Amino acid sequence: MTVSRERSLWWEGALAGCLYFAATLVLAYPLTRHPATTVLPMGADTNLLIWLIQWDVHAFTSDPMSIFDANIYYPFRHTLAYAENVIGSAFIAAPVLWTTRNPVLAMNVVALLSCVLCGVGTYVLARRVGIGPLGAALAGLIFAFSPPRFFRLGQLHLTTVQWVPFCLAFVHGYLDSGRPRDLCWAC
Repeated sequence: MTVSRERSLWWEGALAGCLYFAATLVLAYPLTRHPATTVLPMGADTNLLIWLIQWDVHAFTSDPMSIFDANIYYPFRHTLAYAENVIGSAFIAAPVLWTTRNPVLAMNVVALLSCVLCGVGTYVLARRVGIGPLGAALAGLIFAFSPPRFFRLGQLHLTTVQWVPFCLAFVHGYLDSGRPRDLCWAC
């Protein structure tokens, strides 16, 4: 892929990201209106995920090598492994949590951003395999807002799968060009 073609793909991805951002604002209403105080749905999963994100972010700053030694089930060790692993989502939530001290907002930012990133990742993957811009935009809309994923926004461990299309896009890029950079991004 030429440099100008790659720049064009990134520009298209940014435009597609704007489309998916606007669609997320509309389709995730009322969550997008009050993201600091609203959660979908409120229940045991939501409480667990809020705690998991807070613990992970706390562990990042206090003792990252002991992140799995969570403050539950004493005296057992590595108890974070008993729950869903949302460490990747906590990297996204950390700046929000550090600046606002609002774990609900941090969780909602991760959930809403997953819609945008799922759409952009699918768009990039579709373009990488030769689908035109409109078809790629449609593929991104379908993956980002498909009911099995979108209706579970409150379950971060099920909805934050944006890494899958990005990984596949970089694998295709590596197989097409043989560039080690694409393989590193895929990993």
